[in-house]
Amino acid sequence: MKELSVRQSICSSQVISRVGTLIARPAGFSLLVVGLLFSSNSSLLGQQPAPPAKPAADQPNANPADPPKDDALDKIKELMKPEEAVNFRKTKLRKFDDLLRSGKISGNADKKLIAEGARYELYLMTMKQNPHKPAEKTDLKKLRLNILRDIQFSGRVSGNSQARELYLAELTKRAEDLFNNHRLVRFNAVVLLSQLDLKDEDRRKKVKRTAYTLAYAPLVKIISSKTQPVELKIIAANGLGRIGRMGDPTNALRIKIVEAIIPELEQSQKEHSWYQRSLVDALGSLDITDNLARRPVVVNALLKTMSDPKRTWGVRSAAAYNLGKLPLKANSDIKLITYSIVDLTRKMVAAYNQNNNARFWKRCFWNVYLAFKPEFANQNNGLFKKQVNQTVVNDAYKQIIKPAAIILQPGPTPKIPANVTKAMDDWLKKNLPKNFRVAPGQVKPPNQKVAEGS
Repeated sequence: MKELSVRQSICSSQVISRVGTLIARPAGFSLLVVGLLFSSNSSLLGQQPAPPAKPAADQPNANPADPPKDDALDKIKELMKPEEAVNFRKTKLRKFDDLLRSGKISGNADKKLIAEGARYELYLMTMKQNPHKPAEKTDLKKLRLNILRDIQFSGRVSGNSQARELYLAELTKRAEDLFNNHRLVRFNAVVLLSQLDLKDEDRRKKVKRTAYTLAYAPLVKIISSKTQPVELKIIAANGLGRIGRMGDPTNALRIKIVEAIIPELEQSQKEHSWYQRSLVDALGSLDITDNLARRPVVVNALLKTMSDPKRTWGVRSAAAYNLGKLPLKANSDIKLITYSIVDLTRKMVAAYNQNNNARFWKRCFWNVYLAFKPEFANQNNGLFKKQVNQTVVNDAYKQIIKPAAIILQPGPTPKIPANVTKAMDDWLKKNLPKNFRVAPGQVKPPNQKVAEGS
């Protein structure tokens, strides 16, 4: 099948990549997250908190193995008194704004004022009513956007970033105080952390937008928590991925983040697939393959996810896509990687042929295609862009492009014909890897059979 056939269908697949995934998710979870997004943009904290849930032991059919329920999710804990907020606004807010905009820190008094300002701005999020207009309920979106606006204007004229950096550090530290509050308060705190920028884009000065790297620490605490709700974990994982793509973490820090994500991914089989995909995408965005011991832990984690039959096709194909984003080295076993992707594609074809009307298939096969080639020519994603054996890559690509070209066409698509599936089966038998190690020095895990999906 010609390359043009797939390229002609890209517009259709791009639409699916942006909106179709929402449709494919179970309605209940989608409504929950969308509801939180909507609620975070509204003035809802004035509502009465829901009554505390009964202890797990008093609930019928409670599973002792389940993590403890976080009753604080439905409780608003006001961390600042209204009179305290009013007093700060009257006596210090103007000085704080001027200091932040100037960008320059002159001494300990300035540092203290920045810390007080960060506390004030964040703790406003925990108040049911606007202390400055008591008749109005707290508007979480407005408060969050105000903080981001203040960051953006800090030091813009002077070019001095001292105040901005200190403000970012104080926000990152104080945001954790909101992690045991009402779910909407937590949600907005995590969204804020995932949006913090150290630098704004300036095309004239050729300055790229840079995510605030040190926000990783509270985000890691969110994904590692046993009690935080999954909607918070999704935002936190996406924030970690953004830091990997747009931040400036050292290699050691990237490894530290990866080592927090991998165990969470391994334990996420029962979590919603949306969260699993967020973890997979975060791993692919951190731009490393190995840990400090030079073990290809990221590649291994994605291969294991890709071959896990207990995960959805969307998660497994996302793992394939993110394998194509990694900076693979020449000593990586590209034969194993490409074989595993073709093997996944063959299994997807078998499932597709049993139900070729499901809307999620286009997204899944688009992921597999992107594992080999980037969506845009100027991107460095895809195995064809890596310093690996391109003969091996091209040979595997010829196997996945045939079903992908059929399924990625706009509108309803036919089943994959038998001659295509037979050719894939023959190729898989012929190219079975001699071992299942990603790198030559890696010890083979016991009973690991990637090709068998176990």
